[in-house]
Formats: sequence, C-alpha cells, structure tokens
Amino acid sequence: MAAAAASVPVRELEDVTECPICAEELTDARVLPCIHTFCLKCLQGYMKNTKPGDKRPCPLCRQHFAVPDGGLPKLLRNYFVEKVLQVKKLAYRLSTDDVECDLCGEDKDTSSANSNGKATVFCTVCSKNMCARCFSYHKKFKANASHRVIGLNEQLKSEDLMKFPESSCDKHSEESIKLYSFECKLAVCMMCFAEEHSSHKCSDIKKLAEGLTKQLDGDINALQKTDDGCNKLMKRLEGDKKKLTDITEKARLAINAEAVKLHSIVERLKQEMLAKLSEVENNNCYKEIESKTEDAELRSVLIRNFIQYETQLKQNGTACDIAKLASSMQERATELLPFNLDLSYSVNVKFTGNSSYDKAKRMFGKLHVEGL
Repeated sequence: MAAAAASVPVRELEDVTECPICAEELTDARVLPCIHTFCLKCLQGYMKNTKPGDKRPCPLCRQHFAVPDGGLPKLLRNYFVEKVLQVKKLAYRLSTDDVECDLCGEDKDTSSANSNGKATVFCTVCSKNMCARCFSYHKKFKANASHRVIGLNEQLKSEDLMKFPESSCDKHSEESIKLYSFECKLAVCMMCFAEEHSSHKCSDIKKLAEGLTKQLDGDINALQKTDDGCNKLMKRLEGDKKKLTDITEKARLAINAEAVKLHSIVERLKQEMLAKLSEVENNNCYKEIESKTEDAELRSVLIRNFIQYETQLKQNGTACDIAKLASSMQERATELLPFNLDLSYSVNVKFTGNSSYDKAKRMFGKLHVEGL
C-alpha cells in the first residue's frame, strides 16, 4: 500500500488549497469574482460589518466586488478547490501502510479476537477500505455497480485521483453532472434538465469542456504575453532609474568640482543649486518610475497566480469543474490582459560649468533640468 502513496504527489496541489489570509488549508472555500479564494471565516473576519450590496476589495488584489444578497455566506463555493482538498485527504489515506478493512469490523463478532482483514481496494463512493472478501460482497449489489474503486497497489498520480468521484449535482446528490445550460451558465444533471432547463440551449458537458479547454489555453498564452510585457517594462524602468541616478550623480560631481574653485564667493549659489538638484531626486519622475514598477510587479504576480490556477484547473479539473468556472475565468483573463506599457516621462539633468573668480555669480553655471 505504501507504493500507492508514494505515487500520489499531492504537494503540487498545495498552491491552490492555502488561504492567503490565514496561510492554512482552506475551509469552506469561497471564490470572489477575481477568482481568488479564501476561507469563509477569514473573509468574515477581514470584512466585518459588511452588508449586502456593499463594495469590498479583494484582500489579495484589491479588486472591488459587491457583497451578494444574504451576505458573505452567499459567495460562490469553490468546488474545484474543495475537490482538490478531497484528493489530498484521499492521497493521505492511501499512504498508510497495512490499512485494515473498514467493513470486516461492522459484521465481526465482538467476542472474536481476530483482526480485520488487510484492505486491498478503496471505494471512492463509499469512502471505505475493503479486503478482497468484503469487496467480492460489495460487487454483488447492483447499486454498487457504478462505484469507482482504486486498487491500493496501483501507481496513482494526483490527476488520477481528481477523477474520483465524479462531480454530483448540488440539488440531486445521486445524479452526476451531464449537461451545461448556456442560458443559466450552470452545469446540471438530467433531473435538473427535465425540471428547469428543458427549454434552454444545453450541451454535453464533456464536449463543451473540450472547447473550453482550448479557450483556457488561449487565455493562458495571451496572459503569458502580457506577463512578458510586464517583465520587459520592469527591466526598462530599472534601467531608466539607474540612468537617472547616474546623470544626477554626474551633475552633482560637476557642481561640487566647480564649487571648490569658487567656494569663498559662491557658497550661497552652490547651496541653492544643490537644493534644486535634490528636488530632482524627489520629483514626479522618480515617483512615476516607482509607481510603474509597483504596478508591473503586481500585475505580473496576479497573472502568474492566475496562470497557475488556470493550469491546475486545466490539468486536474474535470469537465464539470472547467464548465463551472469557464465564464468567470474568461472574464478575469480579459480583465488582466490590458496593461499600459507606455511611459510618459522624460527627464535630463546636466550641469554646465562656466566660472571665473571675478565673475563667479555670472559664470558659475546653470543647472538644466528637463522633464519636471
């Protein structure tokens, strides 16, 4: 059984199961329109005295969202994250050596000293470890025919476990998701279709997911290009900052060199010019560079996190997971794509020395500052 555990690398799922607020594993995960996910209790603690209709910023990216009717508890649950958490628990359960059968003890005479049989399979629907004997009984019942069973000696990966169990309908727990309603933007079972969506345009969930997966690929590629642009912009901003620092320092050295020759008569002029030069170091150009750098860094972080989330959804999500999140994922991708890479500032600093002892004030020179 240890072989099964060793082949289930759940660490790759950690990034989408940690709450950014408490830094713990997500509980009662709720997703905001920007796709960032938090524990409901963490959101309630972070956004105290919140009423329906209030505009509140996402704790991570600061994008505002409207609190739904019914308050924060009515925020959408992140079923994909909840499924990932189930997979982690299942992987941990499979990692235990020599697991005993969960069913033997239910029928065993309490006076018997015999231990339970060694489990050989795990039923993902019943959530039970079973030995070979109990599994043979389990298979005899027609109701269990559709149950998905994992052999405890199988070599499994996290994407294999993500397929167990199939996503069930929120309203009809015994029914699996089969269709997607375009009008309601909901993934539904056949019972839901018959009761509420028979007049709606619907599509097979698996066929729809194939197209949506291509759409996710397109979004990822487009966002990657925007992220590349952010990185190029940050490099340029860093170069401009260094250039501005260099030319400012060069001007300072020229001023000081000129002031040494005329110190006795131009001390006041030197101080005035140095004061003006100091203003250059605190001007709006510096602030714009810093602001642009922060904007680019934030956009890059948001895009990388979103790409990572989309990649996890594409690789590990079922057709239902993809269909449920497709609309909001595309909307968020569209929001992240545009980013102004143009720079509006232009600055130049230069000191021109032209001094003599007799004409110090007139010849000391002028400090030229452009772009302020």
